[in-house]
Amino acid sequence: MEMEYKDPGRRGKWIVLLGVILAVGAAAAAFYLINNAQQQAGRGTAKTTTAVVAAKPLPAKKTLTADDLIVRDDIPLDSTTSIPGMVATTKDQLVGRVLGVDVAAGQLMTLNLLASTSVGGQFPILGPGETVAPDSDAWRAISVTVSDDHAVGGMLTAGMTVDVVLTEAMKAPPSAAPTTQPGQSGSPSPTPRPSASAMIYEAGLSTKVTYQKMQILARTGTSYVLKATLPVAEEITQAVLDGGVFTLLLRPDQDTRILDVSGLGTTTSRILQRYGLLFPEAWPGNGHIPSNPPIPAITPAPSPSDSGSPAPSGSPAASPAGG
Repeated sequence: MEMEYKDPGRRGKWIVLLGVILAVGAAAAAFYLINNAQQQAGRGTAKTTTAVVAAKPLPAKKTLTADDLIVRDDIPLDSTTSIPGMVATTKDQLVGRVLGVDVAAGQLMTLNLLASTSVGGQFPILGPGETVAPDSDAWRAISVTVSDDHAVGGMLTAGMTVDVVLTEAMKAPPSAAPTTQPGQSGSPSPTPRPSASAMIYEAGLSTKVTYQKMQILARTGTSYVLKATLPVAEEITQAVLDGGVFTLLLRPDQDTRILDVSGLGTTTSRILQRYGLLFPEAWPGNGHIPSNPPIPAITPAPSPSDSGSPAPSGSPAASPAGG
């Protein structure tokens, strides 16, 4: 019986190849297990929570909608997100609320970013950073009705700052005619009449800037909600009951001054006197009514050839003819 010959070198090559394959597989398995263990370890130490973030850049004073927000469940749980009631976890907590500051895209929506102080608040009363303290102003919201022609053509919106002009129908003081004193009979006791030089008041309209730098909190049609202190709210209420008419003056955002308006205020008589408006007369009148004088011609500017040598510094310039 003959023995079959087998080449030991060929068999060794297969053994080496098999060993290489097993080594590669073992390395791949080890890499996978180590990487998976690291990921699991990382997840085990970093806890996450569900929170709402901004879907896009949002400006201050914007009323939030569902499209402005995104709910994420991979927000790290840290010192901020772990505060109870600090972070919004559903869109319903934010929709309809008003932002108090600008918000960047992807920014965490914490409730201290809102201007309204209660859930469901449609407009702010206290601004960002304002708090209630024992010595702080008692801010309230009060509404006034202002027609569009008295509100910059109806183009005013929430967030704008306005000055308020009040027009009141003023009643004349009691007459200086003789009167009978209460509890007395007989002839009336004459009350001294004012002298001709004394100021005599008549019934009419009086207009004055009354409140400055008031913020519009909200608007619906011709109804404006204004931020006011309690004393101002009382005065506005009384003016409304008296039939006063309000006019809103839009002021620039850059103008934060409170101006002295003690010298302001006007009536029809003041306008007539200041601008020389004429009183209408019945026609035909008594005699000829003179026409207005012609407007003086404008003096032309001197030509360079007529200017001569320049006047010494500090000497007064010649006034135009007719000046």
